[in-house]
Amino acid sequence: MASVDAASDGAYGVAVAQLLITVAALVALMRLWQRSLVKLMTAPDGSTLAAAEPTREKASGRGGLSALLPEGRTATVMQRSLRYVARDPKTKAAWVTALAVGAIVPLLNALQGTGSVYFACFAAGMLGMQMYNQFGQDTSAFWMVALTISSPRDAYVELRARALVLLLLTLPFTLLVCGVTAAMIGDWRSLPGALGLSFALLGSMLATGAVASALFPYSIPQEGAFKNVVPGQGGLAWISILGGMLAAALLSAPVIVPTIWLHVTDHHDALWLMVPGGLVYGALLGWAGLRIAAGRTANRLPEILAAVSKG
Repeated sequence: MASVDAASDGAYGVAVAQLLITVAALVALMRLWQRSLVKLMTAPDGSTLAAAEPTREKASGRGGLSALLPEGRTATVMQRSLRYVARDPKTKAAWVTALAVGAIVPLLNALQGTGSVYFACFAAGMLGMQMYNQFGQDTSAFWMVALTISSPRDAYVELRARALVLLLLTLPFTLLVCGVTAAMIGDWRSLPGALGLSFALLGSMLATGAVASALFPYSIPQEGAFKNVVPGQGGLAWISILGGMLAAALLSAPVIVPTIWLHVTDHHDALWLMVPGGLVYGALLGWAGLRIAAGRTANRLPEILAAVSKG
């Protein structure tokens, strides 16, 4: 858009330069993304190449970062989910893609001079999508998880731990993207509104993602780097992701509407209220969604296992 504006003003040299910079940045980012995906999908896991000497911390399973996690089932589930992110090729590829696209969209628009701080909400949306189809990454091994769930309470703790892993990775990244985008554009007044919307959107996607994981699970094939749904389950994937995203947008309306109103009425000084407001509202949405999904999960364990075991 900046190059188009420059061309319309007759500054063709500036327009060409801006266009070339944009193309070069996009090509560099895409090459970096491609190389990262290839490395993630083909490189062996260093943690399995050599067996280290057993230590007391490893024997107890509470060494390093895991020692900071809550005790009980929550720590176990969080460690398992973090290992998926670090070791499973499909999970790593999904996270790298979400991180890359979530940063490229707002920062590239800011680099062109045509972006908005609110484009940073795209990062929260892309990372929030990782909550959908939580049980699909378990594949047929979900039966071991199912054996440990005997009540909605067990299912709630399982889903809550998976959501905590997502928040552990997503919240710092969202704050970083929002801050960098605001700095590049120079619009610090809108930063609180963007943060509030990001928190609300992330909470709504946690809620809808947990419910969708229970109602519309699907299998992720282990073969094929670019195939994430087995044949015959494409409809389930579309319902889960697209329907969940639309529902998340509607659930975020109580934060979207006042943010727009504050901008229209030129009450930018009050935008800071959106930060605690979005944070509290997002937390309530996430809690409610996990509660609803827990009951559905506990009642549909055989159906979930059958759905995620087709890969």
